[in-house]
Formats: sequence, structure tokens, C-alpha cells
Amino acid sequence: MVCNERIRSNLIDYTKECAEAVQKTDFEALRDIAKVILETKKTGAKIFTAGNGGSAATASHICNDLAKGCRVYDRVGFKAECLADSTAVVTCLANDFSYDEIFEIMLKTKANKGDVLLMFSGSGNSPNVVRAAEYAQKMGVTTVGFLGRDGGKLKGFCDYYVIAPTDSMEMLEDMHMLYVHALVVAVREELKLMWDMEIVNPLKNGNFKTALFDFDGTVSLIRSGWQDIMIPYFIEVLSKVAKDETEEEVTQTVRDFVDTLTGKQTIFQCMRLDEEVVKRGGEHVDPLEYKKEYLRRLEIHIKERKEGLINGTIKPEELTVPGCTDFVYALKEKGIKCYLASGTDEKDVLYEAGLLGLDKVFDGHIYGAHDYMTDCSKELVIKSLITEGGIKPEELISFGDGYVEIELVANIGGYTVGVATDEDRKEGINEWKRNRLLSAGASMIIPDFAGYDKLIEYITM
Repeated sequence: MVCNERIRSNLIDYTKECAEAVQKTDFEALRDIAKVILETKKTGAKIFTAGNGGSAATASHICNDLAKGCRVYDRVGFKAECLADSTAVVTCLANDFSYDEIFEIMLKTKANKGDVLLMFSGSGNSPNVVRAAEYAQKMGVTTVGFLGRDGGKLKGFCDYYVIAPTDSMEMLEDMHMLYVHALVVAVREELKLMWDMEIVNPLKNGNFKTALFDFDGTVSLIRSGWQDIMIPYFIEVLSKVAKDETEEEVTQTVRDFVDTLTGKQTIFQCMRLDEEVVKRGGEHVDPLEYKKEYLRRLEIHIKERKEGLINGTIKPEELTVPGCTDFVYALKEKGIKCYLASGTDEKDVLYEAGLLGLDKVFDGHIYGAHDYMTDCSKELVIKSLITEGGIKPEELISFGDGYVEIELVANIGGYTVGVATDEDRKEGINEWKRNRLLSAGASMIIPDFAGYDKLIEYITM
């Protein structure tokens, strides 16, 4: 007679023992395997996997997770293939040659030096896996083993390996699957901080003659955090006349118009503030007065940064978006003229660009705002490039972190690259920026310009 309590007890005992054993894992070894996987993202190498029986299922599963589960911000996953997946190929090779040769033959056909082979084996003694590992090492393929017990023969042919700390075949196969998912989570988090491109609208061919850059947040970080100065100040002003609105409603109003006008001159945001005040029955104030007070508060926020650049305690690269200087030089080497246009006052842009050494990088092609300009300064630059510079819209590529510069270039048919830098960490993507740039029409999203070779290759193909 079946005993429910005995079954329940055995289930609890097994899972408890497995959970306790897995904590003895060599997590440094697992970390190193994660780094091997991540490196293929930089090199473009392919990942092959192999195993028999239950290990074949795990080998197949990790390919699914590498291709799909590791995707971050809609970027492509890893190039991964399980050598045990095709029944037709496996049985063909086993029948015509031998079962021991199936993985080796496939590696000879598909793999290249620099690729990676992940192998799953509880015993470590499966002849076909051992033989594949031995051949892989000879051809320069990095070998990684997920092993059990003493590691078997396979251990000696692995550049990296992790051994499930148990003698139970069931448990070690469970642990291998747990390692797979742990790796997926760790790799996915690292990918958020790694250089890569999120291509929304693929580029058919790169025939760009001109590149237009925004200043604040795209190349310069001197004014990083300016929103944290402007938004509270504007909320403070608007709250005095917004009698029938909650604090949350006022905050949302301010955030919305500051956001959508980011990229235009600061005076436009101040003009909109005045409109919102008057709309609620408040007195009209010269927008220039709002601008002066905002800039006064902002100057307090960024004063130490400027002084640090002047006296040398802060290096220019500490306050520039990673890789931007070298990237601009690389564009110029390709014959692409580079311009910088900002909604910040021109005198301040020129001064701050000088502090960062960017005035030399852009060869004096730097434009900013002037008080009471009735047209968007960036729009004027774009019109000038097209009408006077003689370039076609499709020959223009823009780089920016603001709504306006992306929308302007996207609307005329240029190619737009949204720079969604996390300005606090100076690495990875700022999700809020990314969403804003996508809604503005960005054709591509990048975190910054570090590791720019891939971007240069793509836009000049």
C-alpha cells in the first residue's frame, strides 16, 4: 500500500540534501565560466554544447537560454548550438562512423578557433564528449566542463570546469541545470553594463557625410543631474499657483514638458513654465528671469566640477561620456564631418567644451543657444547643413540623449542614435532615457561610445 507520508518525506529529504550540497559549489569556477560566455559577446565567437541523455537535455536547454533568455534591451542573444539536438545528424554520424565520433566530426565541420564548447557529463567519461574536448583543445576552441564526482577523463581536457559536489547522478544533473540558470541571470545582469548596440531600424548602407552631436549628456557630463535642479525649481514655482492640483499632478506636468523640450534651448522650458503659471491665474514673468534663477542654482551644483577641471584634480575623461572623444576622431578619419549643437547657451558650451578638450575635437564646429532665440538652435544647424552644406537627409547621422535632437533628425529621414548613458554609474543603460529616446524615434540605442569599433564598422559599412 502506498504511504503518502513516506513519499512526502522522501521528496523533502531529496530536495533538502540537494539544496545543502549545491552550496558547496566552487562559485569562483562558475564565475570564470560566466566570463568565458560574456567574452564571446565581444569576439563574436560561437558557443557549442554537448552531452548525452539527461546531460544532452541540459546542453540543449542552455542554448535556448543563451539565444533568448540572455537578451537585454531587445539586443540579440548569443550564437549557440547544441551538437546533440539533431537526431538526423547524430544518428547519421553514429551509423556511418561511430557514436564516439559524433561531436568531434561536427566540431571539425562547424567550429573555429576562438569558439567555446560547453560539455555536460556526470561521469566525465563519456567517450564522445571526451574525444570532442580533446579535439577542441587542439583547434583552439575553449573547453568548459560541467562535471560530477571526480570529473573523470573529461576534467583533463577542460580549460574551465565546475564539479557538482555530490555523488548522486540525479542531484548533479539537477545542479548542472541550476548552474545554467544561475549563469543566465549573472550574464544578463552583466550585459546591461556591457557595450553593445540595440538596433531598432537596421541600416541598409552607411553613406554618412555628417554627424551631429548633442552636448550635455551625449558627450559632456559636466551638467549631469541638471534635471534634478530644474524640475524641483519649476515645481516650486508652479505649486504656488496650482491651487486645485495635487503635488503629484504638478510634478507630472513639469516632468512632461521638461522632458519633451529637452534638447531645445533652456529658454523654451522657461517659456513653457511661464505659460503654465499664467494658465493657472499666476502673473506673467519674463522667462529669462526663470532661466537666470535656474542657471544660478545649477552653477552651485556644477561649480566643483568646473574648478576640478581647471586645477587638474578632475581629468577631462572623468566628465565626458566614455569613448566619445576617440569615437569622434574615428568618424573624422572616415571622412565624416562632426558638429556639436546644444540647447545650452553658446558661451557656456564653448567654455565647457574647452575644459574637456572637445573644442579641438570638433574643430570649432560648436553651436549653442542665445537668449530669446525663436527657433530651435539644433534645427537651425540641421537646416544649414542641408541647405548650405549640400548634404542629403540620409547622409546625416545624429547622436543625442534628448527628445528633440532625435525627433528632428528622424523626421527629415536621417539616422538617429540615442545615447542612453547611465550618468551616475558611467556604464550601462539608463532605462528611462532609453524609453524616451525610442519614443522620439531613435533608430539605435547605445549606452555610450566605449568599445566604439563595432559602431564605426556598422555605420560605415
